[in-house]
Amino acid sequence: MKLRKLHIENYKMFKDFDISFVDKEDKPLPIIVLAGVNGSGKTTLLEYLFYYKVNESEDTLRIENKHNASYVMKKRKLYIPEMRKEYKKSIKYITVNFNKIENIKEIIRQKYIDRAFEIDKPSKALKELQDYIKDIFNGLDLTFNLSTINYNKKEVLFKDNNGVEFDIDELSTGEKTLLSKVLYLFFKGYKDNIILIDEPELSLHPSWQNKVLKIYENFAIKNNCQIIIATHSPHIIGSAKNEYIRILRKKEDGTIEAIDNLKAHGRDINSILFDVMGEVAYRPREFDDKIDRLHIAIDDRNLEEAKKRLKELKKDYGEEDEVIMEAQMLIDMFSRDE
Repeated sequence: MKLRKLHIENYKMFKDFDISFVDKEDKPLPIIVLAGVNGSGKTTLLEYLFYYKVNESEDTLRIENKHNASYVMKKRKLYIPEMRKEYKKSIKYITVNFNKIENIKEIIRQKYIDRAFEIDKPSKALKELQDYIKDIFNGLDLTFNLSTINYNKKEVLFKDNNGVEFDIDELSTGEKTLLSKVLYLFFKGYKDNIILIDEPELSLHPSWQNKVLKIYENFAIKNNCQIIIATHSPHIIGSAKNEYIRILRKKEDGTIEAIDNLKAHGRDINSILFDVMGEVAYRPREFDDKIDRLHIAIDDRNLEEAKKRLKELKKDYGEEDEVIMEAQMLIDMFSRDE
């Protein structure tokens, strides 16, 4: 089952709101990335999809099920209650706090136990599980992999690149979060589901944020799922295909619109923050104020004052910042002219 289109007549900040979940060829997308500044309705939209009630709304939800039949769910079309039941059964809402590492440990153990009993070869079951996890995280540069599962002690042990074995509880917060987000989906066996994920970037290193979306995409395609993600992360937005991105923006009247024609794939973080997310301040205000005063001194050719201000900036922000390097170049150029 996949979503195709949604129209919300009147719900909180959504008034006469339309959003599409299909590509240019009118095929349901495997991944949709909802982006926008705080207050643009990303989480509210996920919650609306999860708690959608046909008999209390005039809104329309267009769905495509596993038989590729397109349905319209609307108040005046309650003659398809089986479709409503199928929708509620198929949709999953996952938040960052939903999956604790204890649950992931038990899921890994149970996955191993089930396979070991199925083939009656525990060592082969462990090897299959090791290869499976390694394949899932291929390209993420993780420094560990599954090592041993102790059935009696209920232990799940990993091994780092130096061959040191450790318990799953000893992983870093980011590593635990990554396991909980990704392995939960793979091991729960979700198929033909609509999966809603709120802020998958929390506790993830930016380098993992750049790559985790590809893992979700692989999962969605492999299992015929559709994953809808709400995010603030410019790293996730920049790693998403342009056709996946839906920017939620407030209009002048305070209502929300969905924009699906902005190009963000592969762009640098600053341009995503300004051009895609809106004018989001990505530097501290005090930095901008100091830079303004520095450039005033440069424009006035007060080079001693400019050098003093530049020295203060370098002390606080380093010498490799692009803006600082540009200011240094200007000071050097004007100093030679004197």
